[in-house]
Amino acid sequence: MWTCAICKTQHTKTPLCFGADAPWRDLVPVEEFKARVALSQDQCVVDGKHFFVRGHLELPIVDHDEEFAWSVWCSLSAESFRRMSERWEDPARDGDGYFGWLCTAIPVYPNTLHLKTNVLVREVGLVPLIQIQPCDHPLFTDQQAGLSMERVHEIAHTLGCVAGDG
Repeated sequence: MWTCAICKTQHTKTPLCFGADAPWRDLVPVEEFKARVALSQDQCVVDGKHFFVRGHLELPIVDHDEEFAWSVWCSLSAESFRRMSERWEDPARDGDGYFGWLCTAIPVYPNTLHLKTNVLVREVGLVPLIQIQPCDHPLFTDQQAGLSMERVHEIAHTLGCVAGDG
C-alpha cells in the first residue's frame, strides 16, 4: 500500500509500465488508416516505407526488485526492419541489435521524439529492449541512474493511472 504524495489517495498497486499508441497517428489521418497502415501488436508499417517496432524502455527503480518500463515505438531502417521481421520467431534472434529513432512522446520528459536508440532483440515472446544512446537528456540519465519509487508514484499520478489502483 502506498499513499500518493500529491493527492493523498491510498493505492494497493503501483503501475510499472505505461504504453504508447502506435506511431501512425502523426503520419496518417484516421480515415486513411486501413489503406496506409499495417499494424500488429509489435510492428507497424506506414505507406510501405516507414517502419516501426514496439519495445520496452526500462528504467531501474533504486532499491527495488522490478524495473519501470515505457512501452514505446522506434523507427528502423527498411533493411533493419526486414532483418528483424525475418528473425522474429527465430530462437537465435536473442542479442540482435539495430539502430532506431524513438518515435514516442513521453509526457513526463522534455521532447523525446527522435532520440537515438539501440533496439536490442530479446528471446522470442519478449519485445525488444530499447536503450537511449548517450546524450544530454533526462530520459537517458534516468535509464542509467534509475528512478526512486517516489518518482514512479509521481509519474503514475501525473499520467492519471492511479485511479482505482491503476
